Amino acid sequence: MTDTVHSLSSLPIDDLNFIFVLNRATDEEISQAIDVMENSSGQHKGRITACKRELRKRMKERNK
Repeated sequence: MTDTVHSLSSLPIDDLNFIFVLNRATDEEISQAIDVMENSSGQHKGRITACKRELRKRMKERNK
């Protein structure tokens, strides 16, 4: 697990470090973080939602 994936799957979503990491992460790293969070037993609903939202935003920007 990379540092980026670990940060996305562990930092609180209102932490500025989470926002920074999310903005610089690649699509693949975000997808990996989503997989890690969905396959763990922790409380990740907010982080998963934020990551999925970021992926949708990026897809929308590419399709313009």
